[in-house]
Amino acid sequence: MYDDLMKDVQEKMQPAIDVAEVNKKALETLFSLQSEYVTDFVDSSVAQLKALSEVKDAKDAIELQVQFFKNLEVKMTSVAEKELAALTTAKEEISGIVEKSLSEISEMPYVSDFNKFITEATEATTAAITEATAAVAPVAEAPAAKTEAPAAKAEPVAAAPAKKAPAKRAPAKRKPAAPKTAAK
Repeated sequence: MYDDLMKDVQEKMQPAIDVAEVNKKALETLFSLQSEYVTDFVDSSVAQLKALSEVKDAKDAIELQVQFFKNLEVKMTSVAEKELAALTTAKEEISGIVEKSLSEISEMPYVSDFNKFITEATEATTAAITEATAAVAPVAEAPAAKTEAPAAKAEPVAAAPAKKAPAKRAPAKRKPAAPKTAAK
């Protein structure tokens, strides 16, 4: 019995385990790419500093810097593309796992029973609302006809006086600033 329970729990938890494995693999890939990039960046920066220290002309130093940043951009773009590819692959794998799990859930008998219950409850509620609306409509029309005749005979009622807003306070007066003496 215990073995059956454990097997059932493991079977039900398998999609979550699969998602965790996909995430782990994606993170390992991202960490590896970032580690390689940082190592390469540090090595190329040290090499750049050595090259700059040997240059005597400012024009040559600027050319070295421009070339360094172009190479840096190419490397950064390459790493970003690889990271995006790893994330896209992980997303596709997780989407497949989720879709498979949801299709398996919809095939379970209690889910179809629940859907049937919801459909019947919605239909019953709609019917009750329709009946209540139909019953209220004639009642609402009848008093409206009776109130029209007496309303013609009735004198207009004076409106209640409006409440006044509390009076606003005047702004506080400022004291004039003391004259400044010029320092000589």
